[in-house]
Amino acid sequence: MKPSYSSLGPHNGLIGGGGGGVSGGSSSKMSVGKSIKMYLTIFIATTCIYMVLYQYHISREPFAASEVVKHQEKSSSYIASYLWSPISLLLANSSTNTQNTNPTTTSSTTTTTAPTTATSTGSGGQKMSAAIASIQTVSLATRPTLISSSLEIRSVSGPGSGWGWGSVGGHHHKTATTKTSITTTTRTTATASGATATTTTTTTAKPSAKQSAADTPNTAHSDNVHKTRPTRFVAASEPPPLYIITPTYRRPEQLAELTRLGYTLKHVANLLWLVIEDANSTNPLVAHTLDRIGVPYEYMVAPMPEKYKQTKRAKPRGVSNRNRGLEYLRQHATEGVLYFADDDNTYDISIFEQMRYISKVAMWPVGLVTKTGVSSPIILKGQLVGWYDGWIGGRKYPVDMAGFAVSVKFLNERPKAQMPFKPGYEEDGFLRSLAPLDNSDIALLADECRDILTWHTQTKKNAPAQALNRTRYRNTNLEYIDKLLVRP
Repeated sequence: MKPSYSSLGPHNGLIGGGGGGVSGGSSSKMSVGKSIKMYLTIFIATTCIYMVLYQYHISREPFAASEVVKHQEKSSSYIASYLWSPISLLLANSSTNTQNTNPTTTSSTTTTTAPTTATSTGSGGQKMSAAIASIQTVSLATRPTLISSSLEIRSVSGPGSGWGWGSVGGHHHKTATTKTSITTTTRTTATASGATATTTTTTTAKPSAKQSAADTPNTAHSDNVHKTRPTRFVAASEPPPLYIITPTYRRPEQLAELTRLGYTLKHVANLLWLVIEDANSTNPLVAHTLDRIGVPYEYMVAPMPEKYKQTKRAKPRGVSNRNRGLEYLRQHATEGVLYFADDDNTYDISIFEQMRYISKVAMWPVGLVTKTGVSSPIILKGQLVGWYDGWIGGRKYPVDMAGFAVSVKFLNERPKAQMPFKPGYEEDGFLRSLAPLDNSDIALLADECRDILTWHTQTKKNAPAQALNRTRYRNTNLEYIDKLLVRP
């Protein structure tokens, strides 16, 4: 008997109905998953946009120093909420506007004409609940001014030299940038009576003496653009100036020795280098070398008198140069220390810092001098009792040129002090001209003359370079190098 398929209808319908319920449940789950993904995408995109806007705001409008300190005192959760909150931009703008519109803000006044200026101003404020509140802040509205000024007179260029320096009396000036730093400190004291007293003090650092010494009549002044820096540190004044007098003359080793000495002096602060050449006119090669080194300098000439040039005996080399330096200091310097530094010697830079603070005369040992290997004062129980040198020669002060320094003020009090044109007795004659000078007036440097910080080194003499074969080496680099060789 065949089965009746019509009886299966309800069963088939039940199966079909059950399948529809399953598909409906799965579709609802998919729609929920899509919604979650959509919300997560929107959240991540919104977060990224807020972060970008926040970083852009920070880069355009940085916080004041006081705000940064306050934020550092908050907890990490507060900082995180601030960073992620979309309202942070408005809060930052409102805090900035509040500071700008604060009625108790005191304006600070700065001046650059007086070394120290103090002004007091009073401003009314709201009553405070505290009995006495003292607040000390550093004014951020007032910024120190760095004034840069330069003086420059170009040297004489010889005919056909090919160098582009102008000529002004054979005197080459190079003055370093002088910076004047001004700091303003505001102290505000608030009391319960409602009165607020504000005192603003402006302090100007002492100008560098290396520019004031380089100021000469008939020189052109040019001021550079003013630069500013936020007030955060108290300005320190410059140390006493040093005036280094270096005689030089034309020879193959001249540029090499000036370069070696120049880069030693570059490590010394507040220094003016007086380079004085035994010549009738300045050398563009020397001026170019001094410019490249970058030490503040004055380049001058002081030729040896003809009567000493023609003698067959020993020539008093460097005497006219050093006397020219003394003349310059008497005209342009009132304080500091002078030191005769030959260009072939070797110096420990610590000796420059020690001599900077002397009041009259200072002395110390010099190595590589005569058969004794050193020239030095003899110290016994802290007292100067004699001299140790390979050649005394009847000298009262048998010292080397690199072994003493003199205060500029002490020199100016002796207008007739100078170096004699007497070979071998230059140091002794100059120190004698500083009379009255007692041994007790001489400061003993280099650990009371127990250390050697200067050496009388001597460079090997080189024969003058032979002439370049310009036909053979035409249009090569040798044509440029040949212009840098110093030939007597």
